[in-house]
Amino acid sequence: MRIQALADADAVARAAAAFIAAEARSAVAARGRFVLAVSGGRTPWKMLRSLADEQIPWPAVHVVQVDERVAPDGDPDRNLTHLRESLLTHCPIPAEQLHEMPVESPDLEAATAQYAQTLREVAGSPPVLDLALLGLGPDGHTASLVPGDPVLDVTDADVALSGVYQGRRRMTLTYPLLNRSRQILWLVTGRDKAAVLSRLAAGDVSIPAGRIRREGALVLADPEAAAPPGSAASWPIPKRGGNGMRVGVATDHGGFELKEDIMARLRAAGHEVVDFGAASFDPNDDYPDFVIPLSRAVAAGTVDRAVAICGSGVGASICANKVPGARAGLIHDNFSAAQGVEDDHMNILCLGGRTVGSSVAWDLVRTFLAAEFSDASRHLRRIAKVEALELEATRASR
Repeated sequence: MRIQALADADAVARAAAAFIAAEARSAVAARGRFVLAVSGGRTPWKMLRSLADEQIPWPAVHVVQVDERVAPDGDPDRNLTHLRESLLTHCPIPAEQLHEMPVESPDLEAATAQYAQTLREVAGSPPVLDLALLGLGPDGHTASLVPGDPVLDVTDADVALSGVYQGRRRMTLTYPLLNRSRQILWLVTGRDKAAVLSRLAAGDVSIPAGRIRREGALVLADPEAAAPPGSAASWPIPKRGGNGMRVGVATDHGGFELKEDIMARLRAAGHEVVDFGAASFDPNDDYPDFVIPLSRAVAAGTVDRAVAICGSGVGASICANKVPGARAGLIHDNFSAAQGVEDDHMNILCLGGRTVGSSVAWDLVRTFLAAEFSDASRHLRRIAKVEALELEATRASR
């Protein structure tokens, strides 16, 4: 599971839309169809409206519901009501490709079987969703898989009924179907989700959400959800203006002196420095031994940003960019040091220990740390395409 903290709930919605659009294009190119399962919530509704700004092969897209309240058609409690308003009103998806849960049926048990058949027709037998979009409740529920409900134990059906929760019975997709999804995307926003997101990230299976497959899952969160005060499981958000950041630094023998100089300057500037090595000069050491752990730390969020050094900076850059979630650039000028962050969300600055002096290097580091990602929709769209490629590579290696 990978967690990405963004500026606010709007940025989460935009990033999710860009990510889903990239997944849709990839799925249609590979299989001729994209099946998206959508949960309810304010951020998903914003995300659905943002899909109108993306390039999506709508004639090949099918949308199914993750869950639905048992309520009359048009009721504001219904997820479908908001799905229609957010998706059909703004996006050119054929209306018949929005597949509604039949919760108005007088025979709800038969209705679950009916929806399971719809899923088989749309997504194969057994059905496999291309992407399941999930939310997270403060009590740890996701979909309508709620604490203490017998629906949590359903293993022989893809669709089931919950008991009464917050005044309504629900129809919901179950663990077997959700865990078959090719991709799972979580949208988590709000301070009331902070503690439970920490539990989800820690793999706590005592909450319903903790039983959703973690491998390859992506969580997009706002700062309030992603950084619970005082939590050991929080994910650092880069500080405004680059002050007081947690910065990782790594090098081989080719940049050992420059690393020591940069770390001293970072500490003097008030940053927390994490030294990933080398611990001493060894002319026979190998940069991947230091750059890979550094890049993994950046991708996991245990450091805010990082500086990777080797003799030319080329090897460090190539190595870092093999780690999903690492976005490294070999930089020689201040313009690129800033724009790499602002436009491309660069989180690792690569330098050549034999190509730049200490003063120039420090100037590049300061520019890199002071820059902030713009959250512009066009940049989020492009980054989502790169992340989709990373996920393809991850799936291919399984």
